[in-house]
Amino acid sequence: MLQVLLYIHVVSAILMGIYLVLPFLLNRVDKLQSGASQFGFLSVLFTTNRVGQFALILSFLTGGYLVSKADYSIVWMVLAVVLFLGIAALSGIMGKRMRLALKESSGSAIKPQLGSIKTLALINGVLFFLTVTLMNFPNWFA
Repeated sequence: MLQVLLYIHVVSAILMGIYLVLPFLLNRVDKLQSGASQFGFLSVLFTTNRVGQFALILSFLTGGYLVSKADYSIVWMVLAVVLFLGIAALSGIMGKRMRLALKESSGSAIKPQLGSIKTLALINGVLFFLTVTLMNFPNWFA
């Protein structure tokens, strides 16, 4: 059972890797010429954000079980939960901004929302990088 949950945990962490490349992909949105192409590309990125959110939930649940079976420091556990909640909150806010930007299929609502979407994606990428670093080096907080 432990190996299956570890496998699910790692696969969901790989799926969450979209948060590392999302800031770079979002820089391409405003470089597209037509509003329809911006709309199409942003809708794909919206879907990848949703996949990342589901992977975050899976990773959080399987990680909770894995932590219960091992001996980690309280500081490490608190940092892990805070980072996961930060990613969850920011990806939710980013999803809301993306929904607002995708309100019109002509792409006219994208430009006002794009700056905040890019900023949220960048912060999310940093938080995900910190989370992966924390997970790989739990002994730093022993």
